[in-house]
Amino acid sequence: MAFISILFALLAMVLWGFEELFLKKTIARVKTLTTLLINTITGVILQFLVVVVLIGKITLIPINDFLLVIVAVITAFLGYLFFYKALGKQKLSLISSLDNSWIIVSIIIAMVFFGEKLNFISTLSVVLVLFGAFLISANFKKLKRMRFILGGGYELLSVIFIGITVPLEKVIVNRIGEANTIIYLGVLILPSIFIYKFLMKEKFIKPNKKALKTGIASGIFDGLAFIFYLLALKSTNVSIVAPIVASSVIVSVFLGRVYLKEKMTLKQIIGAIAILIGVIILSITFNLQPSF
Repeated sequence: MAFISILFALLAMVLWGFEELFLKKTIARVKTLTTLLINTITGVILQFLVVVVLIGKITLIPINDFLLVIVAVITAFLGYLFFYKALGKQKLSLISSLDNSWIIVSIIIAMVFFGEKLNFISTLSVVLVLFGAFLISANFKKLKRMRFILGGGYELLSVIFIGITVPLEKVIVNRIGEANTIIYLGVLILPSIFIYKFLMKEKFIKPNKKALKTGIASGIFDGLAFIFYLLALKSTNVSIVAPIVASSVIVSVFLGRVYLKEKMTLKQIIGAIAILIGVIILSITFNLQPSF
């Protein structure tokens, strides 16, 4: 069972790395909201087919669990939205590296609400991740003008909301199962997009064929990655799944350099390595799994 869980986590890692490549290509053509819509619709359709055919039945869930799902949908939507906006402003390799800092937010939640504690090594790992994030995002040339964070602050917001979402997803999948979690979270994300569009008065952009193809591709990779991620999360500890999934930054950085011809400075490379090492050590030494 442990081998299968690790395999699922590895598949999620690789798929999410590829998803971010296609997201970057799509956002460059049709901007954030349209990319999010294409990605979500594709992912939901794919997830529905997989759940119905392979995983299990979809059932009605208690109102308390439904409300918890709503909270997770809101935090997940905001996390995705700000991640997409950051991706539209910066290189894939940089944003992917910064994105792994969500684990710190998850740990804070675990400490406050579930009574978890950090040991000395875990504390050093948190510092390492923060230091790496600073190296990647800091533009020292603009330090004097206090305009040194790249990506317009969107990535920080993404990290916060994704960090909140991950513990919620663990709670939800334990309560209502993989099939219900996949469908309820996926389907309810769609209304969130249209509510945001109405409130912010943003417009969808009609995609050309290339943008539509890359957007659909991102949705396919994302949909499959989320399924494998939940399957791994259901059958083993977060402390095992997290370092594997967080290593998707390796895939993203590699694809960014090969296909997008992105270059990283020495400072940014050191920062990416620091985040990766910190996330792996932190996930191994700190068990995020709450006691329910």
